[in-house]
Amino acid sequence: MRVSGTAQVVRDSELLESMEINGKLPDLALLVRVREAFFHCGKSMIRSRMWEPDRWDPIDGLPTYAQALKDHANLSGPVSDIELGVARNETERLY
Repeated sequence: MRVSGTAQVVRDSELLESMEINGKLPDLALLVRVREAFFHCGKSMIRSRMWEPDRWDPIDGLPTYAQALKDHANLSGPVSDIELGVARNETERLY
């Protein structure tokens, strides 16, 4: 799908309250106004072979998510600390 439009980060309390899960509210929301949306031809998905994992390129040698965060955000400290932070976010902060 290809989408054209605008987006903005908002702090509208009524909108945030509508997103409450397990008593937790998000700090921010992303408001997207879609001007146009295009579905691509179904053949493009078939031709991409996206659903055939055995045909994917190997990921050996690619950085981990934590390493990419460290590199792109120029974070200090060991990658292991970032990995712990990512794991905590997934278990303690998601909901």
